[in-house]
Amino acid sequence: MIVAMAARVATNLKLDAVQLRRLKQLAVESGVSQSALFRELIADYLAQVTTLTGRDWRADPFFQVGRRPGRSRRASVGDNHDRQLYRPRH
Repeated sequence: MIVAMAARVATNLKLDAVQLRRLKQLAVESGVSQSALFRELIADYLAQVTTLTGRDWRADPFFQVGRRPGRSRRASVGDNHDRQLYRPRH
């Protein structure tokens, strides 16, 4: 199977000396180029911040619960949390 590769675009990146030294060491230990390592790290990060639905995980109501002060004032939150978190918005 042949997979088409997206065109790559060059970019500049400024890191502090400690970060760069650690990343170079990681690339050497992994046996890959720095560019390949950066692409892998960025791909992993992008996969982590996006849910399977393609939505940013930070927008998910589940992750907003602890950020609002106070109580929900709903006695059944523990029993019905999915329905209450993901109810249709009007």
